[in-house]
Amino acid sequence: MRYFILLLLSLGISLLGFAQEKAVSLDNAIKLALEKNPTIQASTMETARQQELKKSSVDIPKTEVSFMYGQFNSIQKNDNNITITQNIPFPTVFSAQSSLNKELVNSAILKESVTKNELTFQVKQIFNQLVYLKEHQQVLLQHDSLLTDLARAASVQYKTGESTLLAKTSADTQLMEIKNQIARNEADIRIALNHLQILCQSAQINDIDGNQETLFSLDETNSSFDQNPSLALVSQNIEVSRRIKKLEVSRTLPDLSVGYFNQTLIGTQNVNGIDQYFGPSERFQGLQFGVFIPLWIGSHTARIKAANIQSNIAEKQKEAFQLSIAQQYNQASEELLKNKNSLQYYRDSALETAILLTEQSRKAFKSGELDYTMLLLNLRQALSIREGYLLALQQYNNSIIIIQFLNGNK
Repeated sequence: MRYFILLLLSLGISLLGFAQEKAVSLDNAIKLALEKNPTIQASTMETARQQELKKSSVDIPKTEVSFMYGQFNSIQKNDNNITITQNIPFPTVFSAQSSLNKELVNSAILKESVTKNELTFQVKQIFNQLVYLKEHQQVLLQHDSLLTDLARAASVQYKTGESTLLAKTSADTQLMEIKNQIARNEADIRIALNHLQILCQSAQINDIDGNQETLFSLDETNSSFDQNPSLALVSQNIEVSRRIKKLEVSRTLPDLSVGYFNQTLIGTQNVNGIDQYFGPSERFQGLQFGVFIPLWIGSHTARIKAANIQSNIAEKQKEAFQLSIAQQYNQASEELLKNKNSLQYYRDSALETAILLTEQSRKAFKSGELDYTMLLLNLRQALSIREGYLLALQQYNNSIIIIQFLNGNK
């Protein structure tokens, strides 16, 4: 831990000074985003929409009610007929539609999980960027303080004739350069904060609370992309395609029809060899049954073939996605190892070298053993090492974030 303590003392890195502002932690930022981001709300609404559509699985066609009046039974002109007819798809259509709607609900739920996983990934990335920028700012400010002292000393020595104009100009130039870097870094912080505010849909986020050293961790023993929601979604698409095919097949079966009629037969009718007169107040009724046979099945056959092709497409898409995510995971694992080794280099030797280089160069300059040019060169090298460490830590954390995203943030 010695290198870390020395680094904190040397760079003055501390996020406690930001506690006076409304600082948000990573967990709270993710929670805010998942609650307020409109993309999440839209995916939640889509799930609710599919759940409502599931109730429409049994979709009975409209009931037909017809009325006839006139001469349709005899010469009488005021006969009338009321007929009620109901067409009903073959019962297997309802079960097939219900199964399809159930799978569509599952697809919507998985799409919601995919959206949440992607949003969590974005929040983690921008949070990691913000922590890096804020700690980088502390390094720049610490270096600015050193260069300010050197520029002031160079100015005094130039006035007293102890140094040259070149040394003074070099010190001033270095100071202006570091101030420019500070200004640019401050702008980057504001941009990143604005991005985080948009993701979380909260303009009240003015600062973040987190330590770049401890913010992210990964249990490499349990890492796997089997729980990735996008992988589950492409698998679900296969099941949806199969259900669509079954529905199209069931629609080739005959539809059924049942009806009821009630009518008049005004006039004289022979009943059991006796003529009887039936007036408009006397009505006759009956039932009717029918079957709608699909003689022209070309369109049905085409839809079945299309559904079968779509199922094959979904299977190929799953194969392609599995290959892609496996490659992404392997690449992310290699990046993690590379960044971990780089980070270890800084922790094992480079950071202590930077601290030692800064301290010894300042002492040598004060004792006259080192001139301005070499001092500034050494300070620039020390700054480069510190910046390299922070960048390596950011890249290592980003590798963890990517693997967590591929794991479905499980």
